[in-house]
Amino acid sequence: MPDDHRSPSRDLSRRRHGEVDLDVGPSASTLDGSFDGSAERPWHSWERVPAEVTVVLEHHGCVPRDPFVAGATAPRARRRGEVILQRAGAWAVDQSRLVLIDAIRGVESLDGKRFRPSTPWRLGVSSYPFVGEVRKRSGTVPVDVPVGTAAHGDEPLDDPDGPEIIELLPAPVRRQILTTIPDPDVAEEYLYQGLRNDIPQIHEAGLLRATGATMIALHALRSIKVPRRMRPAEAEAALAAAPWYVQTLTATLGAVERTELTSFEQDRSIAANKPPQLAGADADRRELR
Repeated sequence: MPDDHRSPSRDLSRRRHGEVDLDVGPSASTLDGSFDGSAERPWHSWERVPAEVTVVLEHHGCVPRDPFVAGATAPRARRRGEVILQRAGAWAVDQSRLVLIDAIRGVESLDGKRFRPSTPWRLGVSSYPFVGEVRKRSGTVPVDVPVGTAAHGDEPLDDPDGPEIIELLPAPVRRQILTTIPDPDVAEEYLYQGLRNDIPQIHEAGLLRATGATMIALHALRSIKVPRRMRPAEAEAALAAAPWYVQTLTATLGAVERTELTSFEQDRSIAANKPPQLAGADADRRELR
């Protein structure tokens, strides 16, 4: 993020001849929403993809080393007959490709809420190379929400957990994203809040929307300087009013390259067991059409 946040704002929505403005409505505020507060747990952020997975992915050249934006999908357990499965995932965009990672393994229930692995992870990696021009845009964009207020006033939110992350972005940014990919096959996002001495100081947002032909990725940051004796509520309000430094990357996707791998497990009792198949009635695998 630039040190000088006073750089002029830009309308990031590219206009074409005869294009009609998309009415994206008012933005929501981070005062209305919630953050991904479990980013330190396994699979809760790109940086926390388990080591037994990343070592295999990196060995086979399946993941970008310096991603433009990347995230992960928290594990969830499902029952397939008498077998309990745990599914997770990750995604990453660099300057040359989009990578989607699906992961599945067998687990045993300890108490109904906690699980221990019974098999390695089976990894399905789908890599989509970029073809043609890769379009990048960046700029500092002010928020379009009244300072210190919720965007929806007294109207109840549809989602009890708060607005989606795309709804928190300024209208010009949302317009670009929704115009580029109005109906995605794959949609991923995250929103993190950085704290120092329990005082909010930085917001980081990441977003991916993709079809079989095109994708758009976003990485956005905003921060504030925290004076002494600032209270958390004051910092939250200041951050909610701070402009976003936004970077977007748009690309046309080439033919997919698929790879299946198995995670490296040091525990021999786990490594000896065959992981479940990615395919199945509950596979829930992300596919671009």
